[in-house]
Amino acid sequence: MLEILPYNETLDKRWDRFVMQESVNGTFLQTRRFLNYHPSDRFTDASFLIESSGTIVAAFPGNILSDGKWISHQGSTFGGPVISKHFYSAERLIHIMDEAENYLKGICSSAMMRPTSSLFSTESTALIEYILEHRGYRRQTELSAVCTLEKDADPLDNCEKTCRSVFRKSIPYELEYRDMTDSEMPVFYDYLCQSKAKYNVKPVHTLDELLDLRHNRISEEVKFKALWMKNTFVAGMMLFDFAQANVRHAQYIAPNDEIKSFHPTTAMYVNVMREAAKDGFSRFSWGISTENRGEYLNLPLFKFKESLGAKASLNPIYTKEL
Repeated sequence: MLEILPYNETLDKRWDRFVMQESVNGTFLQTRRFLNYHPSDRFTDASFLIESSGTIVAAFPGNILSDGKWISHQGSTFGGPVISKHFYSAERLIHIMDEAENYLKGICSSAMMRPTSSLFSTESTALIEYILEHRGYRRQTELSAVCTLEKDADPLDNCEKTCRSVFRKSIPYELEYRDMTDSEMPVFYDYLCQSKAKYNVKPVHTLDELLDLRHNRISEEVKFKALWMKNTFVAGMMLFDFAQANVRHAQYIAPNDEIKSFHPTTAMYVNVMREAAKDGFSRFSWGISTENRGEYLNLPLFKFKESLGAKASLNPIYTKEL
Protein backbone atom coordinates (compact mmCIF):
# COMPACT_ATOMS: atom_id res chain seq x y z
CA MET A 1 0.00 0.00 0.00
CA LEU A 2 1.45 3.36 -1.05
CA GLU A 3 0.87 6.59 0.86
CA ILE A 4 1.43 10.24 -0.11
CA LEU A 5 3.34 12.47 2.32
CA PRO A 6 3.05 16.15 1.32
CA TYR A 7 6.31 17.93 2.16
CA ASN A 8 6.81 19.76 5.43
CA GLU A 9 10.01 20.69 7.27
CA THR A 10 9.75 17.75 9.70
CA LEU A 11 10.55 15.46 6.76
CA ASP A 12 13.85 17.17 5.87
CA LYS A 13 16.23 14.58 7.36
CA ARG A 14 14.32 11.58 6.02
CA TRP A 15 13.99 13.27 2.63
CA ASP A 16 17.71 13.99 2.32
CA ARG A 17 18.77 10.54 3.50
CA PHE A 18 16.51 8.96 0.91
CA VAL A 19 17.73 11.16 -1.96
CA MET A 20 21.44 10.76 -1.22
CA GLN A 21 21.66 7.21 0.14
CA GLU A 22 18.63 5.20 -0.95
CA SER A 23 17.77 6.30 -4.51
CA VAL A 24 19.02 5.43 -7.99
CA ASN A 25 18.87 8.97 -9.35
CA GLY A 26 18.98 11.42 -6.46
CA THR A 27 21.55 14.22 -6.32
CA PHE A 28 22.25 16.98 -3.81
CA LEU A 29 20.20 19.27 -6.08
CA GLN A 30 17.06 17.46 -4.88
CA THR A 31 17.90 17.57 -1.17
CA ARG A 32 16.08 19.91 1.14
CA ARG A 33 19.38 21.34 2.42
CA PHE A 34 19.85 22.67 -1.13
CA LEU A 35 16.27 23.49 -2.10
CA ASN A 36 15.55 25.30 1.15
CA TYR A 37 18.09 28.02 0.44
CA HIS A 38 15.31 29.64 -1.59
CA PRO A 39 13.20 32.13 0.39
CA SER A 40 9.88 30.59 1.40
CA ASP A 41 7.94 33.10 -0.73
CA ARG A 42 9.89 32.46 -3.96
CA PHE A 43 7.94 29.31 -4.89
CA THR A 44 4.69 27.70 -3.80
CA ASP A 45 6.21 24.39 -2.71
CA ALA A 46 4.14 21.33 -3.59
CA SER A 47 6.75 18.61 -3.10
CA PHE A 48 5.73 15.20 -1.81
CA LEU A 49 7.08 11.80 -0.87
CA ILE A 50 5.58 8.38 -1.53
CA GLU A 51 5.91 5.86 1.28
CA SER A 52 5.36 2.10 1.48
CA SER A 53 4.90 0.61 4.98
CA GLY A 54 6.86 3.48 6.52
CA THR A 55 9.68 3.37 3.94
CA ILE A 56 10.17 6.17 1.43
CA VAL A 57 10.10 4.82 -2.13
CA ALA A 58 9.94 8.03 -4.19
CA ALA A 59 10.38 11.80 -3.91
CA PHE A 60 8.80 14.44 -6.12
CA PRO A 61 10.33 17.90 -5.51
CA GLY A 62 8.01 20.44 -7.08
CA ASN A 63 6.06 23.66 -6.89
CA ILE A 64 2.74 24.99 -8.17
CA LEU A 65 2.69 27.81 -10.73
CA SER A 66 0.15 30.62 -10.65
CA ASP A 67 -1.82 28.94 -13.45
CA GLY A 68 -2.26 25.76 -11.39
CA LYS A 69 0.40 23.65 -13.07
CA TRP A 70 2.70 21.40 -11.01
CA ILE A 71 6.33 21.60 -12.11
CA SER A 72 9.53 19.89 -10.99
CA HIS A 73 11.06 22.26 -8.47
CA GLN A 74 12.18 25.44 -10.20
CA GLY A 75 14.92 25.86 -7.63
CA SER A 76 16.84 22.93 -9.08
CA THR A 77 18.04 21.71 -12.48
CA PHE A 78 16.49 18.30 -11.81
CA GLY A 79 13.33 17.43 -9.89
CA GLY A 80 11.70 14.05 -9.99
CA PRO A 81 10.68 11.44 -9.76
CA VAL A 82 13.53 10.26 -7.53
CA ILE A 83 13.14 6.50 -7.10
CA SER A 84 14.28 4.04 -4.41
CA LYS A 85 16.95 1.48 -5.31
CA HIS A 86 14.68 -1.24 -3.94
CA PHE A 87 11.63 -0.12 -5.91
CA TYR A 88 13.35 0.44 -9.24
CA SER A 89 11.46 -2.14 -11.29
CA ALA A 90 8.86 -1.74 -14.02
CA GLU A 91 5.88 -2.94 -11.99
CA ARG A 92 6.75 -0.93 -8.89
CA LEU A 93 7.49 2.22 -10.88
CA ILE A 94 4.09 1.95 -12.58
CA HIS A 95 2.44 1.75 -9.13
CA ILE A 96 4.44 4.76 -7.95
CA MET A 97 3.35 6.82 -10.95
CA ASP A 98 -0.28 5.71 -10.52
CA GLU A 99 -0.20 7.01 -6.94
CA ALA A 100 1.62 10.22 -7.88
CA GLU A 101 -0.79 11.08 -10.69
CA ASN A 102 -3.87 10.34 -8.60
CA TYR A 103 -2.53 12.78 -6.01
CA LEU A 104 -1.53 15.43 -8.56
CA LYS A 105 -4.97 15.37 -10.18
CA GLY A 106 -6.33 16.73 -6.94
CA ILE A 107 -3.97 19.70 -6.74
CA CYS A 108 -3.09 20.72 -10.31
CA SER A 109 -4.15 20.74 -13.96
CA SER A 110 -0.94 19.39 -15.47
CA ALA A 111 2.49 18.12 -14.43
CA MET A 112 5.95 18.77 -15.82
CA MET A 113 8.72 16.47 -14.59
CA ARG A 114 12.46 16.85 -14.96
CA PRO A 115 14.01 13.55 -13.87
CA THR A 116 17.75 13.42 -13.31
CA SER A 117 19.60 12.66 -16.54
CA SER A 118 21.51 9.39 -16.81
CA LEU A 119 24.77 11.36 -16.63
CA PHE A 120 24.22 12.12 -12.94
CA SER A 121 22.45 8.89 -11.90
CA THR A 122 23.98 5.79 -10.38
CA GLU A 123 21.85 3.57 -12.63
CA SER A 124 20.39 3.99 -16.12
CA THR A 125 17.26 6.14 -16.15
CA ALA A 126 15.88 4.33 -19.19
CA LEU A 127 13.09 2.72 -17.17
CA ILE A 128 11.88 6.05 -15.76
CA GLU A 129 11.96 7.63 -19.20
CA TYR A 130 10.08 4.74 -20.81
CA ILE A 131 7.37 4.66 -18.15
CA LEU A 132 6.80 8.42 -18.36
CA GLU A 133 6.70 8.51 -22.14
CA HIS A 134 4.27 5.60 -22.35
CA ARG A 135 1.95 7.10 -19.76
CA GLY A 136 1.15 9.89 -22.20
CA TYR A 137 3.81 12.43 -21.20
CA ARG A 138 5.09 14.65 -23.97
CA ARG A 139 8.88 14.37 -24.16
CA GLN A 140 11.19 17.32 -24.80
CA THR A 141 14.96 17.32 -24.57
CA GLU A 142 17.58 19.91 -23.69
CA LEU A 143 20.96 19.43 -25.34
CA SER A 144 23.84 19.28 -22.89
CA ALA A 145 27.51 18.39 -23.38
CA VAL A 146 30.02 16.22 -21.53
CA CYS A 147 33.73 15.41 -21.81
CA THR A 148 35.30 12.09 -20.83
CA LEU A 149 38.35 12.44 -18.57
CA GLU A 150 41.28 10.20 -17.64
CA LYS A 151 43.42 10.85 -14.59
CA ASP A 152 46.76 10.52 -16.36
CA ALA A 153 45.74 12.17 -19.63
CA ASP A 154 45.71 15.87 -20.50
CA PRO A 155 42.16 16.94 -21.55
CA LEU A 156 43.77 19.46 -23.88
CA ASP A 157 44.80 16.56 -26.13
CA ASN A 158 41.12 15.80 -26.76
CA CYS A 159 40.36 19.37 -27.82
CA GLU A 160 40.18 20.31 -31.47
CA LYS A 161 43.29 21.76 -33.09
CA THR A 162 41.87 25.29 -33.25
CA CYS A 163 40.93 25.14 -29.56
CA ARG A 164 44.45 24.03 -28.62
CA SER A 165 45.89 26.93 -30.60
CA VAL A 166 43.58 29.40 -28.88
CA PHE A 167 44.56 28.05 -25.45
CA ARG A 168 48.28 28.26 -26.15
CA LYS A 169 47.96 32.02 -26.66
CA SER A 170 47.29 32.30 -22.92
CA ILE A 171 50.41 30.37 -21.83
CA PRO A 172 52.94 33.27 -22.04
CA TYR A 173 50.86 35.28 -19.56
CA GLU A 174 51.64 32.88 -16.68
CA LEU A 175 48.08 32.85 -15.40
CA GLU A 176 47.34 31.77 -11.84
CA TYR A 177 44.50 29.26 -11.41
CA ARG A 178 43.29 28.80 -7.83
CA ASP A 179 40.40 28.66 -5.38
CA MET A 180 38.41 31.85 -5.19
CA THR A 181 38.50 33.66 -1.86
CA ASP A 182 35.38 35.13 -0.25
CA SER A 183 36.76 38.62 -0.83
CA GLU A 184 36.98 37.85 -4.57
CA MET A 185 33.40 36.60 -4.80
CA PRO A 186 31.91 40.09 -5.44
CA VAL A 187 34.33 40.55 -8.36
CA PHE A 188 33.27 37.19 -9.78
CA TYR A 189 29.60 38.06 -9.30
CA ASP A 190 29.95 41.41 -11.08
CA TYR A 191 31.45 39.72 -14.12
CA LEU A 192 28.80 37.00 -13.94
CA CYS A 193 26.04 39.63 -14.06
CA GLN A 194 27.75 41.29 -17.04
CA SER A 195 27.96 37.95 -18.83
CA LYS A 196 24.28 37.14 -18.20
CA ALA A 197 23.17 40.65 -19.19
CA LYS A 198 24.34 39.98 -22.77
CA TYR A 199 21.42 37.52 -22.99
CA ASN A 200 19.00 39.77 -21.07
CA VAL A 201 18.98 37.47 -18.03
CA LYS A 202 20.23 37.60 -14.45
CA PRO A 203 21.99 34.91 -12.39
CA VAL A 204 19.54 32.56 -10.66
CA HIS A 205 21.40 33.08 -7.36
CA THR A 206 22.20 36.26 -5.47
CA LEU A 207 25.72 36.78 -4.15
CA ASP A 208 24.56 36.11 -0.59
CA GLU A 209 22.93 32.86 -1.75
CA LEU A 210 26.18 31.74 -3.39
CA LEU A 211 28.06 32.39 -0.16
CA ASP A 212 25.39 30.49 1.77
CA LEU A 213 25.73 27.51 -0.57
CA ARG A 214 29.51 27.64 -0.28
CA HIS A 215 29.76 27.77 3.50
CA ASN A 216 26.60 26.12 4.75
CA ARG A 217 24.35 24.10 2.51
CA ILE A 218 26.56 22.31 -0.03
CA SER A 219 30.10 23.10 1.07
CA GLU A 220 31.34 19.67 -0.06
CA GLU A 221 29.69 19.81 -3.48
CA VAL A 222 30.34 23.37 -4.68
CA LYS A 223 33.64 24.95 -5.73
CA PHE A 224 34.55 28.46 -6.86
CA LYS A 225 37.65 28.79 -9.02
CA ALA A 226 39.39 31.86 -10.43
CA LEU A 227 42.01 32.61 -13.05
CA TRP A 228 44.19 35.67 -12.48
CA MET A 229 46.81 37.57 -14.46
CA LYS A 230 48.73 39.22 -11.62
CA ASN A 231 46.07 41.57 -10.20
CA THR A 232 43.71 41.28 -13.15
CA PHE A 233 40.69 38.99 -12.96
CA VAL A 234 40.62 36.75 -16.03
CA ALA A 235 37.68 34.42 -15.34
CA GLY A 236 35.79 32.69 -12.56
CA MET A 237 33.69 29.55 -12.35
CA MET A 238 31.16 27.93 -10.04
CA LEU A 239 31.43 24.13 -10.17
CA PHE A 240 29.28 21.32 -8.79
CA ASP A 241 30.65 17.89 -7.83
CA PHE A 242 28.33 14.93 -8.27
CA ALA A 243 30.40 12.40 -6.35
CA GLN A 244 27.99 9.47 -6.78
CA ALA A 245 28.27 9.70 -10.57
CA ASN A 246 31.91 10.89 -10.55
CA VAL A 247 31.01 13.99 -12.58
CA ARG A 248 32.15 17.60 -12.17
CA HIS A 249 29.76 20.15 -13.64
CA ALA A 250 30.26 23.74 -14.82
CA GLN A 251 27.41 25.78 -13.34
CA TYR A 252 28.51 29.36 -14.02
CA ILE A 253 31.40 30.97 -15.87
CA ALA A 254 32.21 34.67 -15.67
CA PRO A 255 34.95 35.80 -18.10
CA ASN A 256 36.59 39.22 -18.30
CA ASP A 257 35.64 40.20 -21.85
CA GLU A 258 37.94 43.22 -21.74
CA ILE A 259 40.93 40.89 -22.20
CA LYS A 260 41.66 40.65 -25.93
CA SER A 261 45.19 39.21 -26.05
CA PHE A 262 43.88 35.69 -25.41
CA HIS A 263 40.51 33.98 -24.83
CA PRO A 264 39.71 33.95 -21.08
CA THR A 265 36.91 31.36 -21.37
CA THR A 266 39.08 28.80 -23.17
CA ALA A 267 41.92 29.33 -20.70
CA MET A 268 39.54 28.79 -17.78
CA TYR A 269 37.86 25.72 -19.25
CA VAL A 270 41.11 23.92 -19.94
CA ASN A 271 42.31 24.60 -16.38
CA VAL A 272 39.13 23.30 -14.76
CA MET A 273 39.15 20.17 -16.94
CA ARG A 274 42.78 19.47 -16.03
CA GLU A 275 42.00 19.83 -12.33
CA ALA A 276 38.92 17.60 -12.63
CA ALA A 277 41.00 14.89 -14.31
CA LYS A 278 43.67 15.10 -11.59
CA ASP A 279 40.93 14.91 -8.94
CA GLY A 280 39.81 11.60 -10.43
CA PHE A 281 36.55 12.63 -12.09
CA SER A 282 35.67 10.53 -15.12
CA ARG A 283 33.45 13.10 -16.82
CA PHE A 284 33.07 16.87 -17.04
CA SER A 285 29.61 18.30 -17.70
CA TRP A 286 29.25 21.61 -19.55
CA GLY A 287 25.51 22.08 -19.09
CA ILE A 288 22.86 22.88 -21.67
CA SER A 289 23.23 24.91 -24.87
CA THR A 290 19.50 25.26 -25.45
CA GLU A 291 16.69 27.55 -24.35
CA ASN A 292 12.92 27.28 -24.00
CA ARG A 293 13.00 23.60 -22.98
CA GLY A 294 15.25 22.67 -25.87
CA GLU A 295 13.31 24.46 -28.60
CA TYR A 296 16.22 26.79 -29.45
CA LEU A 297 19.79 25.55 -29.90
CA ASN A 298 22.62 28.02 -29.37
CA LEU A 299 24.73 26.43 -32.08
CA PRO A 300 27.88 28.59 -31.64
CA LEU A 301 27.90 27.74 -27.91
CA PHE A 302 27.50 24.02 -28.55
CA LYS A 303 30.18 24.07 -31.27
CA PHE A 304 32.53 25.75 -28.78
CA LYS A 305 31.91 22.97 -26.26
CA GLU A 306 32.51 20.41 -29.00
CA SER A 307 35.86 22.09 -29.72
CA LEU A 308 36.79 21.26 -26.10
CA GLY A 309 36.16 17.56 -26.78
CA ALA A 310 32.56 17.49 -25.53
CA LYS A 311 29.92 15.08 -26.81
CA ALA A 312 26.13 15.39 -26.67
CA SER A 313 24.08 14.49 -23.62
CA LEU A 314 20.32 14.92 -23.07
CA ASN A 315 18.23 16.31 -20.23
CA PRO A 316 14.66 15.04 -20.74
CA ILE A 317 11.50 16.91 -19.75
CA TYR A 318 8.06 15.28 -19.54
CA THR A 319 4.72 17.11 -19.56
CA LYS A 320 1.18 15.76 -19.22
CA GLU A 321 -2.29 17.24 -18.89
CA LEU A 322 -4.08 15.71 -15.90
